[in-house]
Amino acid sequence: MQRDGAIWSELDLQDFLSRFADPRFETLIRHWLALRQADAVPQRGDVDPTKFRHLLDGVWLLERHPDGHYRYRLAGQTITEIHGGVRRGTNPADLFSPEAVDMFRLRWEAALDHGKLVRAEGIVRLSDGVQTAKIERLMLPLRGDDGSVSIVLGATNYDRPRGTCLTTTDFPPTDVQVCPMNDIPLGSNR
Repeated sequence: MQRDGAIWSELDLQDFLSRFADPRFETLIRHWLALRQADAVPQRGDVDPTKFRHLLDGVWLLERHPDGHYRYRLAGQTITEIHGGVRRGTNPADLFSPEAVDMFRLRWEAALDHGKLVRAEGIVRLSDGVQTAKIERLMLPLRGDDGSVSIVLGATNYDRPRGTCLTTTDFPPTDVQVCPMNDIPLGSNR
C-alpha cells in the first residue's frame, strides 16, 4: 500500500523484528513487549532505559498534547546533534518542513491511534547538501501520566560517519513496515 509517498506493508512480529539491521532495536522492542499488561500499551514510567542503554543516544520521546500538537519530551545525543538541538518541549514543526511533519504524523498516529509498531527505513539528505544518511527508525506507543496513549517511544539509527553541524533537510519517500499489536500475546517477549 502507498501512503505519504512511502510504501507501507503490514508484517507479523517475527517478520517485523527480522527487518532491523541494527540489533539494538530488537532489545528495545523486547523490553517494550515485556512491559505490556492487560491494556496492551505500557506506561511511560515503566520503561527502564538500562534495558537498552546501548541505544540511548538514538532514543527519543515525542508527546501528543490534547490540542493535537506534538512536543519532544527527550532526545538522545545523536538525535540532538543531527536535528539541531532538540530539547524538552521542542515542536517538530520548528525543526522540519510542513511536508516532513505531515509525513511523520502518519507514522506517529499509526503507533498512537492504530496500535501498531512502526519501522521506517530510507535515505535522508543532510544540510550540507552533499551527504546522505541511511536511517532506520522505530516507533512504539506508550501511555502518558494521564493514562492516554499519547507518547511515541522512538529510536533512530543514522548509518553514516558523524560530523559537526549536520542536520537533515530532505526526507524522500521511505519504506514503512507496521506490526499490529492485536496479534501479539500480552507480556510477550518472544
